[in-house]
This record gives sequence, C-alpha cells and structure tokens, in this order.
Amino acid sequence: MKVTEYLIDNISTHIIGYGTGNDLVKLFNRFGFKDIYSFDNGGLPDIGKKNGQRPSKTEYVKDRLNQISNRNDGSLRELLNIVINKLPGIIDNLQGFLNDEGYVIEQNNGIYYVQGGVIVKTKPVINEAHFEEIQKRILTALDKAKISIWVVSAWLTNKTLYAKLFEKQNEGLDIRVAIFDDAINAKYGVDITMFHNHYFLKGTKGGTMHHKFCVIDNQVVITGSYNWSNNAEFRNDENVTVEHNPEQATNYSLEYKRLIK
Repeated sequence: MKVTEYLIDNISTHIIGYGTGNDLVKLFNRFGFKDIYSFDNGGLPDIGKKNGQRPSKTEYVKDRLNQISNRNDGSLRELLNIVINKLPGIIDNLQGFLNDEGYVIEQNNGIYYVQGGVIVKTKPVINEAHFEEIQKRILTALDKAKISIWVVSAWLTNKTLYAKLFEKQNEGLDIRVAIFDDAINAKYGVDITMFHNHYFLKGTKGGTMHHKFCVIDNQVVITGSYNWSNNAEFRNDENVTVEHNPEQATNYSLEYKRLIK
C-alpha cells in the first residue's frame, strides 16, 4: 500500500491520538523500526531536524509513515488497521482522504479494515456558476464541510464569512486562512491570527497575491473573481464557481501549499 505525501500529511494529526509518544514508538517498532523513546533525553527519536531537535508527535508520525509507504508492501495497511480499530472515532475523518487514493475502510464482524483496489463510485463532477447571492452560496458550502477548509483571498474583510470560518474551527475542522500582506488588510481586514493556521503572503512575482479560492475537504473548490470582502459582496459585479471535483481540489490544495512555503 503506497500513498501520497498529501494523504500522510492529513492523516498524521489523527493518528497521534493513538497514545503517548512512547506508545507511538512501540507501534512503529512493530513494523521494523528500532526506535527508543527517551524519558530522560528529549522523548521521541531523532528524525534529522536541525540542531538535533526532537520531533513533535505529528512530525515523528509523518516521517515514519512516509518510510513505511515507500516500502509499498502491506505494512502501512496493517498499521492503519491497528489504529482505526483502537480509534474508530477517526474513521470519518480518514475515509475521504483514503477514498481519493482508491482505498476504503470497511467493517466485518465488528473489525475495521482498510481495503485497497476497491472500486469507489466517483461522484460526477458538478460545476455551479454563481453571479448573485455569492456570500450565501459560500456559506452553504462551508456549512457542509466535515474535515477542512483552506482559504486564500487577496483581501478578507467580510465578517460574516470570517465568523463562519471561526465557527467551523470551533467544531474541530482544520481551518487555514491566507491573505495578501498589504495595507488594506492591515487597516480593514479581519483578524486572521484567531485561526490556528494563518498566513500573510506577498506576491511571488513581485506584484499582488491575487488568488481567491477555497478548498473544502479536498473535494470541493470555490473560485472566481470574488474576494471575501465587503466590496465584493455589496458593490462589485463578481462571480464564483463551486466545483465538486476531488482531482481539481487536490490541484488547488497543492497550490495552497506552494503559496504558504
């Protein structure tokens, strides 16, 4: 079972709930590692960070999952089976990401299994173009989010959309917000530092960071001319398209990651 780095990045934060750092070390040692958890010298084993810094639980899990995935054998599947049977509450969060890569989680006699090579019925691609009541359309899409919402908008001054994002963060979703680092956002923009993951971006080509898109659950993309701003909602002629397209969503997710680097 070989998966993408994107999948590993998104499931690692759920896998750390398996237990303490020592519990995680014991889990990965079952799959050929010879890690030692040091209670007296920094905890988790070194994974090559600068200055010999010890990794966080998430960093350690990502590193070991990547190594197991590169083996392209049954180890990763077996490890995931162990984790989801101990933590069935994370299955809903993992299912969507696994489906995107051709895997599903199934239950048999009360035991959960990750199954590969299962044909997952792909939902048809639906593109909805909107020119009126755009804020309402975005709010409807955000309400349906179950796992993550990643937003990049040149200007973000719309307090209604801001409040909805904050509401979804309080529900436990992975909310990431990036805006243009300029005087308009500094003076009129909302306080994006209230989000756990927030970024102030410069244009990579020396001009304006002019993107306006949102990725929901790595399944849906909202994009168009519409900034998440009061002017866009109340003064300008604008448009957005809501694309129900997992492949397109992944493309936008990768662009998001490129921007914040």
